[in-house]
Amino acid sequence: APAKQGGPPPPPMAASYNAFTEMDVARVPRKNSVSRYTYAVAVAFAVAAVCFLAGSFTETGNMSLGMVNAKQSFGPITAPSMDRSVQCQGVRFGKGINDRISPQERRSRRKLSIRKKVSGDSERPRLTVFRSNNHIYGQIIDDVIGHTVAAAGTVEKVVKEQIADKTPKEQAEIVGKLLAERAKEKGVEKVVFDRNGYKYHGRVAAVADGARDAGLQF
Repeated sequence: APAKQGGPPPPPMAASYNAFTEMDVARVPRKNSVSRYTYAVAVAFAVAAVCFLAGSFTETGNMSLGMVNAKQSFGPITAPSMDRSVQCQGVRFGKGINDRISPQERRSRRKLSIRKKVSGDSERPRLTVFRSNNHIYGQIIDDVIGHTVAAAGTVEKVVKEQIADKTPKEQAEIVGKLLAERAKEKGVEKVVFDRNGYKYHGRVAAVADGARDAGLQF
């Protein structure tokens, strides 16, 4: 490179390279290559190994995987339970029932699901039931015009005289027979049965059986 005016001439290239290579350079200490994540993983593996070894031997000396209770550290080791029903707060997975939904709401959902499929008309009205703790009722409804063709229940004075010494299922069967007789007086021979969200069991099924025995076709 040409020399600047008024300054010293630059040193030769070879001399500057030798001076650079012979310089004493202070070594910078390298940062530890092991990160905190690696330490955490190592500690986790160590804890898992200790727990496994602690649970490998029961009090009798047999090889089986035990479970160490955190509240009773180093207490008696027991084998894990083989029960397949898993429970937690809110949802019971073993039976598929959601505890956050009340029985009344579940019945309401079943009722709506049934009503999407079952509907009555003038030729074949809908026979629906309702049961309480003490009584049971039945109605035959024409859903097209929203008219109740016939109805019967255990609260009626005529029915109370017949069910004085009867069981609940027998009372429901009497209600079903009376309902069928009143429907046949109105010219109804065929119906579709709506269990109204209840199980087809007990008093609900007894109403249907009584109506069949009286001549209604389901």
